[in-house]
Amino acid sequence: MSTKKRKRGSFIVAVILPFVAIFAVVPFSSQFDFTVLGLPFLYFWMFLWFPLTALCLSVAWYVFDRHDYPTEEGADEQ
Repeated sequence: MSTKKRKRGSFIVAVILPFVAIFAVVPFSSQFDFTVLGLPFLYFWMFLWFPLTALCLSVAWYVFDRHDYPTEEGADEQ
């Protein structure tokens, strides 16, 4: 896989996916009048995306970006 495609995939997973998931719900959140775990739906959705964004960043690094960094095996031998 080329470097340009890896960077594009990493950007989509790490930035675009959380951005769309959070801000696509905001215009429609006034239609939801239920609570989840005692929180209004919008607050629950936004708080849910804190760990999900961290997960997206981890997946983007593991799948796309880790190939750009050398492994640390044998680093003590230098």
